[in-house]
Amino acid sequence: MNTRRKKIFKRFAIVLIVVVVLVPVLFVPYTPTNAVRLSILENGHPIAAILSGPSKLPNSEHKYYSGRKKQLYYQINVPFSTESADVDVLVVNKISKPSFYDKYIAAPSYALGP
Repeated sequence: MNTRRKKIFKRFAIVLIVVVVLVPVLFVPYTPTNAVRLSILENGHPIAAILSGPSKLPNSEHKYYSGRKKQLYYQINVPFSTESADVDVLVVNKISKPSFYDKYIAAPSYALGP
């Protein structure tokens, strides 16, 4: 019985270590892609946040989305829904506070026009 408890404890410890390492790597907004994942998670879609695979949208596509055109736009592989529409592009802003690292914040961006 004692060895069984040790095995269970080892598995639990491994899962805990993976979670402790994985959460900061994927969701702390030190990079624009992490800010995108955190925004998706905050909107209540944890699976979409993990599978999102954010990639930078080309500058020629910025005119089709809401927000200032000089911002960073990121497209995601797994769209998610909000109260108003489905979202597949997020706009990322850099928070300009003096610190040792850059911090970003992301918000959904909606398509303009008909």
